[in-house]
Amino acid sequence: MKEFQAYPTQKAGNEVLFRFRDEESVNQFLSTFQLFKQTLVEIQVRDDREISAQQRKFIYALFRDISKWNGDDPEYIKKWFKFSYEYWKDLDEFSLRDVEKSVAAGLITFMLDFVAEHNVPLSFKPLDALEPEDVAHFEYACLMNKCCVICGKKPSDLHHLDGSRVGMGNDRRNINHFGRKAVQLCREHHQMFHVDEIKFMKKYHINGIKIDERIARAHRLNIGENNDTATSSRNED
Repeated sequence: MKEFQAYPTQKAGNEVLFRFRDEESVNQFLSTFQLFKQTLVEIQVRDDREISAQQRKFIYALFRDISKWNGDDPEYIKKWFKFSYEYWKDLDEFSLRDVEKSVAAGLITFMLDFVAEHNVPLSFKPLDALEPEDVAHFEYACLMNKCCVICGKKPSDLHHLDGSRVGMGNDRRNINHFGRKAVQLCREHHQMFHVDEIKFMKKYHINGIKIDERIARAHRLNIGENNDTATSSRNED
């Protein structure tokens, strides 16, 4: 497979115009395209942005907290997570000094899944340190692992957001929860959201996650597939 570098410059509907580095690259691309009589070209996007200071700080904070939780040296934790993520994603070894921003984001979500699954206590609130593009994944992980999206505590409840709540008088076992927006909250933050949900959604920069099949199974929520056997979580709101 031959690779070419080009940069998107203009968009019109579902058409995108690309600019090649020089005319020679254009000619090589066209000759290769015509030689193999291809009708489809695969495009891979490379993220040229480097890891942000906020991402790097967050990753090392996770290393320290996981180290305190299991007793291993932080440097060992760093090596273990880097190697595991590189192996999982089939990546070359990278440095946290200048890794691509998208790779750093992937490592963060990889570690957050571990933290949520194993209920690792954190010395900070993840929502205060996450980049905006990483928040949604953390919201989802908290719903799947039933830990508070704000503080990480367990036990916690699934909270239906305003506009997605189950009305009074409805049997929640028969209501279809699919697509309704929810967040996972401990009792303290659950009560806080009841006082002023909009205020605290804005404060913590969360949007809620639409309930899908995986979340429904984790919380035993009906999503319309089998109303006779599906049951809802006693803690949902």
